[in-house]
Amino acid sequence: MDAPFVGRSREVAQLRAAVVSAANGAGRMILLSGPAGIGKSRLTKALVEIAAEYRVPVARGYAVDDAGMPACWPWTRLARDVGTIAPYLSEDLSGSNAPLSEATRFQSFTAIADALRDAAAATGLVVVLEDLHWADRTSLLLLRHIATDVHATRLLIVATFRDPADGTFADVLPELLRAQDAQSIRLSGLTAADIAHWLRQVQPRTTGAVATSLRDYTDGNPLFVRLLVDSMSDDEFVVDPAANPEVRRLAVAQLARLDRQTRDVLDAASVTGERIDPLLLSSILSRSEDEVARDLDTAAGAGVVESGDGQFTFAHALIRDAVYAELAPSTRMLLHRKAALALSQGPVADSTAGPVAAHWQRASGEDSAAQCMQWARRAAESAMSTVAYAEAIRFLDLAIEAAGTGAPPALLAELNLQLAIAEFAGGRIGASIEQCVRAADYAEQADRPDLIGAAALVVHGVSSKPILETVERLCVAALRTLPADATTLRSRLFAQRSLAASEDENPSAAMELSATALELADHSGDPDAILDGLHARHVALSAPQFVEQRRELCARAIEIDWTARQPLAALWGHVWNIDAGLQLGDLGLVDRSLAMIEQVATTRKLPLAWWHLHRCRATRAALVGDYVAAQNHTESARKSAEAMGDSSLVGLYHAFQTQIVIIRGVVTDFDSQMAMLQAAPQIGLVRIFVPINLALAGDIDGARAAFEEFRTVPDTLEVGPRWAAMLFHIAIAADLLADAEVAEKVFTKVRDLHCYYSCDGGGALFCSGSMARVIGDMARTCGRLDDAVDEYRRAIDMDARIGARPYLALSRLGLARTLVQRGRAADNAEVRELLDLAAREFRRLDLPGPLQRADALKAQVAHAAKAANPLSDRESQVAQLIAAAMSNREIATKLVLSERTVETHVRSILAKLGYSNRTEIAAWSLRGQTSNPADMV
Repeated sequence: MDAPFVGRSREVAQLRAAVVSAANGAGRMILLSGPAGIGKSRLTKALVEIAAEYRVPVARGYAVDDAGMPACWPWTRLARDVGTIAPYLSEDLSGSNAPLSEATRFQSFTAIADALRDAAAATGLVVVLEDLHWADRTSLLLLRHIATDVHATRLLIVATFRDPADGTFADVLPELLRAQDAQSIRLSGLTAADIAHWLRQVQPRTTGAVATSLRDYTDGNPLFVRLLVDSMSDDEFVVDPAANPEVRRLAVAQLARLDRQTRDVLDAASVTGERIDPLLLSSILSRSEDEVARDLDTAAGAGVVESGDGQFTFAHALIRDAVYAELAPSTRMLLHRKAALALSQGPVADSTAGPVAAHWQRASGEDSAAQCMQWARRAAESAMSTVAYAEAIRFLDLAIEAAGTGAPPALLAELNLQLAIAEFAGGRIGASIEQCVRAADYAEQADRPDLIGAAALVVHGVSSKPILETVERLCVAALRTLPADATTLRSRLFAQRSLAASEDENPSAAMELSATALELADHSGDPDAILDGLHARHVALSAPQFVEQRRELCARAIEIDWTARQPLAALWGHVWNIDAGLQLGDLGLVDRSLAMIEQVATTRKLPLAWWHLHRCRATRAALVGDYVAAQNHTESARKSAEAMGDSSLVGLYHAFQTQIVIIRGVVTDFDSQMAMLQAAPQIGLVRIFVPINLALAGDIDGARAAFEEFRTVPDTLEVGPRWAAMLFHIAIAADLLADAEVAEKVFTKVRDLHCYYSCDGGGALFCSGSMARVIGDMARTCGRLDDAVDEYRRAIDMDARIGARPYLALSRLGLARTLVQRGRAADNAEVRELLDLAAREFRRLDLPGPLQRADALKAQVAHAAKAANPLSDRESQVAQLIAAAMSNREIATKLVLSERTVETHVRSILAKLGYSNRTEIAAWSLRGQTSNPADMV
């Protein structure tokens, strides 16, 4: 019998309001929490009844307390009610044999969210997800994804969980609570008045003292109250805590009223989990399904199990736990064995592999460990195929534990290699490299160089020096023992070594290794090996000097993209072409490549392709000064990166924002900017931003101190990856700090690159216009003024040609500064025009730092000119006409003045200039009216 439903009027009202809101188009998510037995399930039952009143359908899913629970189990259960989400919960969402990327997971999440939105479109939809404290990480990430936009749907999502939350759920809970229109309902215990109302319904003669005693003993937990009430005789409603020391005993006491056959069914059910599968129990017990169903009906009548929605469940997890704990160890192990055998009979879906492995782990029999290892490995492969990396790691740990240290070394090498791959995919880099080393050690014992090579290829794209050293050691060990004809694996190992050398800032080694890798890959003919070789070679040649060679690599990558097995193969050539197009100032190539990336993103449904698309569009927009579009695109890129869970991609969002700070010339939030830099990997290309930010913030002394480590870098920096970017930012700092010595060094290194724009093959995060402008800055700073003028004029032509408005304005400002510094009077008119044009552009683009510099220089030039020319504007006109050999009468006629007024102006001019005749005035005017305003600047 169900316990009376009391004390939840406020919560019921909240649920009713949420159902009405969702049905009317304003979706919500309710997080319903409380300790075990507090009444979450009973409240969700009330929710179903409310939804029925408003004719809103309900879909239900749940997690289970079972180590073998497959990934996304709550959503798999939900798919029985919303069938349209089922295709996106399949074993291999990518449709290929390769493990899915996080990008594909994001696409699947989006598809599921859209399917639920569509299912709710007509009448609304209530989605109930129960017991999420047991849910796997993938299920929780999917809920987080859907919750982001639930407010714009007709969905009501109610998720129940125990508190206090811990483990994986505790990690995700804060993000769920922050979702728009998320509402938290935490159930607390019933009051004494609530319990008294309950008792009056089941036994009218009970007293208020009994209700108070129950409240004190149970803290108002409805399950505990019900168990205590059920354990009392009808004529003795007295609570005696000494007679009931623990709730588990109360649950077991309920079983005493059941016959042996029913107890056997419950014993077996406790082994299989809180949710009860009659067909599985029938197989375990070798009894007919009808017999099992009758016994479950008997248990339901006793309040031990519940039925609803076409299934049986234990009335509460505590009851299931009590039954399971009462089993004799031998009985428990035998039932687990029978459950494993029953689940593995006939065709077995991969989703069942996890539960089978978990049962074998606890089963009796000499073969149980081997069976556990086999099924855990299969479950891990299934989890990897659905990007459930945490679950894959868990199952592989189980497989290794089951295999034991006495297993054959080749098997242990394979298992540890699988675990390394899962750890790396899940972002656990340190753990992954440890597993790689362990796998290589076992592979060496087994004389399997191929497995050593496979271990060396797991971790990539990491700049940590200890990890790079370990990767190098593994690659060398594999290459030392691999046969010469293993060209595919050897080529990929050389490519891995090349990429590691590039990350370790060893460009000469990267160049040599990448050449070997590509040569071996071409010999093997394997498209994936060739793509790896092209990638390594492109990175090694990422300096601007090698742009034509990189263009050839782009063409080859695009040519093989559809034959390689790598999901992102079709992307790389187009991404590399964008780098080349920006460096060459070929925005047509950039735009064509963007269109191709969009096509790849759309047809192959790769979130990483969308990330590249938004990132490159942001770069393109910022180059021409469209900062609104640039910010929109970079925000889209950030959201894609966050959804994929890739922190390194999110870091590039902050790097983009730093570039915006530099072009605007002001630091609006210095503390946040510096904190972000400190949190980033401490490589040189990150640390150089510290003196730049300090200088922009006005702390010149601090900037000079932070810049000290970079003053000798141009002398030793080898051409290769990050070479151009590093010198470019050293140039910015040298200009801000007026460091002539460093400017001279950078100028010498990059002066031959003035035909290019500021981009290389390292991945276009930002393009700052022509390199000629940067070279001009260095020439001006180190005193090469004629060179600076030439470079700035070249920069103006280059930046104007591609419409790089902010950098065209900066080039004009640079030229004006140089002309003033050079101090040639004939340049004055050009200086004023350059400054006017630059200032107008800076004002339009909202670049306050450059605008301040332009306005300051304009004021200085005007002041210097005025100091050198004491005449008024009218007097200057008269002086110019005197220089043209005009008489006072002719001047008066031309200026529409009286001849007497002209005579007055002439006397004033003679007095101000200290001259005695008109001939001296004419000579002064012909000299340009000013001797050298730069002397006054």
